[in-house]
Amino acid sequence: MVATAAAGFAWGWSMAHAEGRLPPARCTALAPESGQVFSGPVMQVIDGRTLCVADGPTPDQWVRVRLADIDSGNPRGALMAAVFAKDVICTADRRDGEGVVGRCVFDGSALGQLVGTDEVRAQAADWR
Repeated sequence: MVATAAAGFAWGWSMAHAEGRLPPARCTALAPESGQVFSGPVMQVIDGRTLCVADGPTPDQWVRVRLADIDSGNPRGALMAAVFAKDVICTADRRDGEGVVGRCVFDGSALGQLVGTDEVRAQAADWR
């Protein structure tokens, strides 16, 4: 139930942000400890390798994750196409200044591999 409500909230928030009506949400939940596994829907994609994973419906319950297995030059649209509003499972590598550096999987595939697939690259063109 939380995932469905969270995904609906994420969609509305993201669209309002894309239209310039809202500032980007800040993922401010406490970062997990190194080695901790956490999961939830992707509520926001900040850039091509940073996203927010929800542990609840509001930004103070979203964990900011910088993906260790994705290059900084990855387009934001590829990450949006791959996992926005979808449930991911993540493992924290270490905390950083704004959240956690870690690795996430969706449907059994590492996000670092998923964003490089032809299907995701084709869908990425539709995201801003």
